[in-house]
Amino acid sequence: MLNKFLTLWLCLGVFGVDSAYASMAEFQDVFEVNLEEDLLPTISELETAVADTDLAYDRKFRTIWQLRSDFDEEFYTQIAVYGEQEKRMKWADEDALLEMLGTLPKEMYQYIGPMLFEVPSMSDKILNLPGIKETKNKFPTRIAEQLKDVEDIEFLSPSLYFILMPEMWPDSWDRLETPKFTKYYPKIKHNPEFYVNLKKIVKPEDFMPGASLDMGVRSKLRTLKPTKDTLITAADVEAVGRTISKLENWYNSGANKYELSKISTLWANYEYSKEPHVLPMLRDMVNPCARLVQKAKILGKERELASLVASEGFTLNEWAYTCDKTIKAYRLSKISREVVQAIRTYRMGYYDEQMKMLSPKARKIRYATMQAIIKAYAAPLADVLEVRKKRDFLEQEWQKYGFDVTDVSIRIVD
Repeated sequence: MLNKFLTLWLCLGVFGVDSAYASMAEFQDVFEVNLEEDLLPTISELETAVADTDLAYDRKFRTIWQLRSDFDEEFYTQIAVYGEQEKRMKWADEDALLEMLGTLPKEMYQYIGPMLFEVPSMSDKILNLPGIKETKNKFPTRIAEQLKDVEDIEFLSPSLYFILMPEMWPDSWDRLETPKFTKYYPKIKHNPEFYVNLKKIVKPEDFMPGASLDMGVRSKLRTLKPTKDTLITAADVEAVGRTISKLENWYNSGANKYELSKISTLWANYEYSKEPHVLPMLRDMVNPCARLVQKAKILGKERELASLVASEGFTLNEWAYTCDKTIKAYRLSKISREVVQAIRTYRMGYYDEQMKMLSPKARKIRYATMQAIIKAYAAPLADVLEVRKKRDFLEQEWQKYGFDVTDVSIRIVD
């Protein structure tokens, strides 16, 4: 139940952890992957990190059968004394939840408060907050028009009250009027021959849907010894596309999917403990292929993965770099105007003044997320032009697997 609430929190864009960085510039190197030099943790290190955070304290037993005469007497004495005190033990996520509630309008409490009262061991400090306390066992009074006529809607689970908000429904969003443009006549008229000559150089037909793209000599050649900084060619893109089915078949065979999912969870916890300002899934989003190779190395399965891409002339690292560059160029080739505008405003510092209104915890995660989005679309124009020549082939291959690379989506915004 609490997980659903945290998901809503993330969607609202106010989730934050740890203290603030000065700006996005501080995160320039956070999302860089160097397969030759990066030091990877061992499985035992990852498991130890999880074990250290498994419990709030060591209670010295797991079952009641361990509470026999040989139980730790010193620990028993200490915990018995503590149990007689009235001091309140602070809830683990209390500060983060208080910060989130402080950023929300009071009108939204009616959709969140009833659910908080159903969370086991929820902090009394949170439940007694003005505005939250009054929502106990109360159904929201402000309901979206689309749900008002639903029979027995009052029996909806409190964990789903957020769908009752009118703002959750696109039909309820404010529709801004489209301005009417008046004709504008430039003071200096251009020579009509200029556009005629321009169309001879750049033919509009070449950029229409279904147009055949000219495959130059370079596009037909593979890149020799590709690195993270070399440009890709259409031949490289096609080679990456041919490895997609092999990769997914390997991922879904045997215990590979389970083991990689386990390592992803362990590594996410490990990285979060080292850098709590960067959500681990952001690194996977920016460089899905390189991160997959690193996970395979931690598992000791890099030889299996290397054998899959060797048939296309790649070493494992070469494939990872080329694959990630292909994905970033593909993303950029499909980018929408809205995302372009968002990235431009990020870079121009448009949100810096708004950031000052957030807590240090919220600023840090927001800047990291902004930088991750920019890095996910970072591709040179030459790579974009080469990917465009093989984009239909890539989409046919990726579509078979939901546009995922081992369950990591290559599409950020649909």
